[in-house]
Amino acid sequence: TTDAEGRFSFELPPGEHLVDVATAGFVSQEETVEVVVGEAVSVTFTLAPIDEEAAPEDELGVTAVIERPRREVTRRTLEREVLTRIPGTRGDALRVIELLPGVARPPFGSGQIVIRGAAPGDSEVFVNGVSVPLLYHFGGLTSFYQSRLLERIDFYPGNFSVRYGRRIGGIIEVEPRDPSTRDFHMVADINLIDASLLLEIPLWENAGIAIAARRSYIDFFFNDVLPPGTLNVVAAPVYYDYQLVFAWRPTTQDRLRLFVYGSSDEFRTAFDSDSFSRPFSLDLATQFHRVQAEWRHEYDGDFLVQDITFAGGWTGLTIGAGAFFGFDAEFVPLTLRSEWRLKVHENVQVRWGLDWTYTPTSLSFRAAGTPTQSEGNPGSGASGARSEAAFDGAGYRPGLYLEYTLTPVEPLTLVLGARLDYYRDIEDWSFDPRVSARLQLDEQWTLKAGIGIFSQPPEFQESAPGLGNPDLGVITSVHASAGVELRWDRTWRFGLEGYYKHIFDRVTGTEGGVPPFYVNEGLGRIYGLEFSARIEATPGFPLIGFLSYTLSRSERLDPGGEWRPFDFDQTHILSTALVWRIGDGWEAGATFRLISGNPYTAVTGSVYDVGADTYRPIYGAINGERNPFFTRLDVRVEKVFNIENVFRLAIYLDVQNVYNAENREAITYSYDYRDTADVIGLPILPSLGLRGEM
Repeated sequence: TTDAEGRFSFELPPGEHLVDVATAGFVSQEETVEVVVGEAVSVTFTLAPIDEEAAPEDELGVTAVIERPRREVTRRTLEREVLTRIPGTRGDALRVIELLPGVARPPFGSGQIVIRGAAPGDSEVFVNGVSVPLLYHFGGLTSFYQSRLLERIDFYPGNFSVRYGRRIGGIIEVEPRDPSTRDFHMVADINLIDASLLLEIPLWENAGIAIAARRSYIDFFFNDVLPPGTLNVVAAPVYYDYQLVFAWRPTTQDRLRLFVYGSSDEFRTAFDSDSFSRPFSLDLATQFHRVQAEWRHEYDGDFLVQDITFAGGWTGLTIGAGAFFGFDAEFVPLTLRSEWRLKVHENVQVRWGLDWTYTPTSLSFRAAGTPTQSEGNPGSGASGARSEAAFDGAGYRPGLYLEYTLTPVEPLTLVLGARLDYYRDIEDWSFDPRVSARLQLDEQWTLKAGIGIFSQPPEFQESAPGLGNPDLGVITSVHASAGVELRWDRTWRFGLEGYYKHIFDRVTGTEGGVPPFYVNEGLGRIYGLEFSARIEATPGFPLIGFLSYTLSRSERLDPGGEWRPFDFDQTHILSTALVWRIGDGWEAGATFRLISGNPYTAVTGSVYDVGADTYRPIYGAINGERNPFFTRLDVRVEKVFNIENVFRLAIYLDVQNVYNAENREAITYSYDYRDTADVIGLPILPSLGLRGEM
């Protein structure tokens, strides 16, 4: 029986349960719901009347909302049903992260993630608890993971749980879904940039496997679209990625999963221009491959759950600029995670775990100068001497964490946690206590706040003997934030949050690049205000929308200097997206972004170096200038054809930078620094594609 509002509840053992809601005259809905120890799960189904002429893609009235109690001050979750529908992302789920509050725009083509004014290396991306080195392929057009194999994406811009450590920026957690164990499923996607294929195959009872792969084919026509005489392309931009997912539930209390995935990017060119520089080559290549095994066991009902994850792999990175610079790195990361969740009482849950990593590392460096360069100052490490160094070693970093979730009174939730990490490569420790609180005023309003300490080791090249300073210590940051959330019926969600971060013992390069090359003598401060709004589709209201605005300031202080803007400081970040399901298989949407340009250090003059027979630049104030505002409008239109309720064919057009805005990304200088030219970012980029699904 149900209550007056049609609600009912019942107890289930922990694990995944298939909920099938069906009644005569309405479209049935089937959803997999995961019940976790100590977490209430609320599911809302709204069934739409059957429209015999509508394709399955047009079932607008069917929604499933699964709400997990929040442990963090800020966790922004993107669910599977909206991940692939945002314009400008080419249907790529992980590209949607760029529209969330606090996410700045990275340098053109870098594919990096900049969260709340932190350096890209201060944040980390995880695939279900295992770190991966990158989120996007070169150019940032596509992520490395098949979108239709994702369950959700959790984004933590700050004040995150003690489950995550060794980072002072933000966290992105990618949660893959299990393959289908009931039906064969195939998706093929072909567009102007790349092609992908996904297969899901049931194996035996409660077991299934999924295989996916993607490859770009820009290299097939790259030479034909370049201006003549500009580049001699040895290897045009090319990327590929692959995923294999196996899942099996041998018992009602156990789940086994195996992931095999990887990504590769390569770009090699030879520049030859008489106007602005001497001939040189540019080499960029990165690869990573992972094998990841997981086991979940639920003990005697719903009071204790254990998760164990082990992963190993290989990562390679090559950056070269002819005779001027070269950097090669190889990493063999091994990861072990073991986490326990215990329900002590209805109002007390405990989570504790081991987060262990061991990473054999090989690094080599060569440059026409010293190996260091301070942020924002391109000339800080320059010298006439040539520098070469190499390092072989390993990073051993075990971590332990403990977290209590308490509900002393019904509307108030407190999360108290602490984390202990050891860094053998620098022989240092860190202890990070963190606390957060959420006060549920009523069904609509929630107040939240948190404060904590976050630690991060130096990069391997900064502390490696010969390349950097092995006596460096841990970088520490304090996060503080507070905000309010409003949920207005089932359609609208709003959020407002202020934050402040202070960074201690930041690594900076020594003046002139002299040994020990790097020191822990820098400071940083980041503060800002974030506003977010979200529209969720409901029956009779077929719209999905995002709106985010961030007002922020990110500054750094170097030894003997003054506070200055950070390289990735962006004062204003406005992003908005709207998707409209028109009906009859049609869908259309648009995304608009308006973002402050990155600061840069201008060249104010030059001097001629007789001995080196070259001109050397004279720089102005560090990050004293700023690029103009970045602006871009993207649109997407899609039409889905349903064929015999077995096969679906979609035709879509995704156009980035519709009005071909000429956004300046950087400035290049002539050989004597007297003349300049703007480096313009991505022009209009249409992507016409076909997607078939069976």
